[in-house]
Amino acid sequence: MPPRDYSHQDLRNRSFKHQDLTGANFSYSDLRGCDFTGATLTGANFQRCRTGQSYRQIAVNSCLALVSFLGSIFIGVNSGIRSFNLLGLDLKTLNEAIFQAFIFTIFVLSIATVSFIFSDIYFLPFFDFYIFGVKPSSLIIRLVIFFISSTVIISVSVASGIATVSLFSKSSILEGLAVCSFTLISIVLLLIVLSFLKEVLSSELGTIFQGCDLSHAVFNFTFLKKVDFSESNTRFINWTNVRFLRCKLPRQLAELRIQELCVSRNGHFQNYTALNLSNLYLDRVDLSASTLTYTNLNQSNLRQANLENINLSNVQALGTDFSEADLTGACIQNWGINSETKFTNIRCDYIYLEPNQQERKPASGIFQPGDFEKLVHQFTKTLDFLFRHGIDPQAFDFALQNLLTDYEGAGLTMHSVIDVGDGDRLVRFNVANPDANQEMMHAQLMQDYESMHQQLEAERAEKYTLREQVAEMQGQLTVYREQSVFLQGFVYHQSDRFSRPSFNAPNSHFSGGIMSEGNNIQIGSIGGDASGISGGDNSGVAGKNITGAAGGNISGMLTVTMGQLEATNDPKAVELAELLNQVRTAIEKPDSGLSEADQQKALKHLETLGKLATDKQNPELLEKAGDALDALPTIMQRSDNLATFVEKYFPTFTAGVKAIFALWGVTL
Repeated sequence: MPPRDYSHQDLRNRSFKHQDLTGANFSYSDLRGCDFTGATLTGANFQRCRTGQSYRQIAVNSCLALVSFLGSIFIGVNSGIRSFNLLGLDLKTLNEAIFQAFIFTIFVLSIATVSFIFSDIYFLPFFDFYIFGVKPSSLIIRLVIFFISSTVIISVSVASGIATVSLFSKSSILEGLAVCSFTLISIVLLLIVLSFLKEVLSSELGTIFQGCDLSHAVFNFTFLKKVDFSESNTRFINWTNVRFLRCKLPRQLAELRIQELCVSRNGHFQNYTALNLSNLYLDRVDLSASTLTYTNLNQSNLRQANLENINLSNVQALGTDFSEADLTGACIQNWGINSETKFTNIRCDYIYLEPNQQERKPASGIFQPGDFEKLVHQFTKTLDFLFRHGIDPQAFDFALQNLLTDYEGAGLTMHSVIDVGDGDRLVRFNVANPDANQEMMHAQLMQDYESMHQQLEAERAEKYTLREQVAEMQGQLTVYREQSVFLQGFVYHQSDRFSRPSFNAPNSHFSGGIMSEGNNIQIGSIGGDASGISGGDNSGVAGKNITGAAGGNISGMLTVTMGQLEATNDPKAVELAELLNQVRTAIEKPDSGLSEADQQKALKHLETLGKLATDKQNPELLEKAGDALDALPTIMQRSDNLATFVEKYFPTFTAGVKAIFALWGVTL
């Protein structure tokens, strides 16, 4: 059922007994004379509501008090006179007797009033009824007891008073003194009785929350007048800026210091030693520089509280919520916390494990965000070092050796190394010498560690070896190899003009042969006999249809370059040759669609890439090779037949070529 909205309503004298009003809104409503006995009001809103006695309650209670007061006097005096008459003694006049008896009546009233003021403690639970639509609370009970007790005592007092006055009737002087004395006493007693009656009427409670569940309810900025909170669950009620007048408060708020703290939210530099502050709503409270030694804070809400420089020695904080609070400079000696104690997003630069700012944690510097939450359950009297994202062994060894050398007399011994999560490590040392300056020791080790760690990281970055680069490039080449299988199937067909060349290069000199079905070229070693240079068929020399020299067809020269790459016995050079030959085959296919000029340009670019592989330090070739790699796809895309090849497979070709050259230390 959704929360009910009673805001801004006149609810005077209504009964909500034992109703479930969880989350109900009573803000700005008139609750005078309302009865919420036994109701469930968890999280209800009573902000700026009006409480106290209704006009009907005041009228009924006043009438009852007046009837009880006059009735007890009349019956008591009459009974006293009649009782004295039974003695058969001679009196002066009845009027004088009544006047004298009135003195004792007032005295009896004062005693009777005190008795019925406290009578509700014992008799209230047995009465639960309404008079003219109004529940008179404990007043009716106290007035009944007052009426009975005062009537009996007045009757006896009147008889005794009359007898006393009669003793002085023999002497006019003594009689006058007695009358004057009793008159003054009667006036004083009358004022006392009337004040007691006024107190009884004014202390009557108007709004009843007896036995209610008011946990997490909101009463902030409310004037609570004559409200009964007895036997109610008042955990985590928001009392901010509340005013109390003649209320029956929970036992915890009976302590004035606790009441003021809940209302004002300001406990700066105050002493709350050994108080019960459990289950209180203290959100955003200011307890900076205050003392809470041996205080019970269990289950309290201290979210976003200012707890700077607070003394929390020996406090109990089981299940306490410190989320987003500021604990900088707090002393937490022997405090009691558990796994349910919350430190989410805590703000804390440092804390102390002993009073008077002793045993600082960390010994130097400040906690980084999240450090305190990780370490709060680990704090002991040890020298602690927190290393985020693990420990650099070399840097730690360097810093530790310096520390042991500079503080040889500190008696440092290893305590423990603790994994505190997220890869962070807490290293703890025992310090045998209590006079050792732990702050300076902590600062030195952390400074030496950070300095050496940064230096080592810089050296490691510089020593990024070729082997590591090879490992990276191998990943790229693996991708190429997986895709090149299909690439080979795309470019090699049974109808190709060229079969793959065969090379044999056992030495550094180029030897073997190049056999091409279309050109019938046979070349021996570069420095040896070259058949075809002079005589019949001048293939391979300068001429119109020249292959392998400066002429119209660059294919032969490219073949020579490929042979040189494979002759190096370098697996990467062989792999580069395979890449170049795959593209070459696609270019030279009869149905490639390229013009002869474009074919020659494309083959020339491939030949440039091959030459750079054999002469990697040549700056001219390096510049041309970069341009060649960029120009190849542009030339090949001029043919519609090669457009698909370029789009699908040229990115893989380009990545493979760059990866191989990168392994050689050449960037294209």
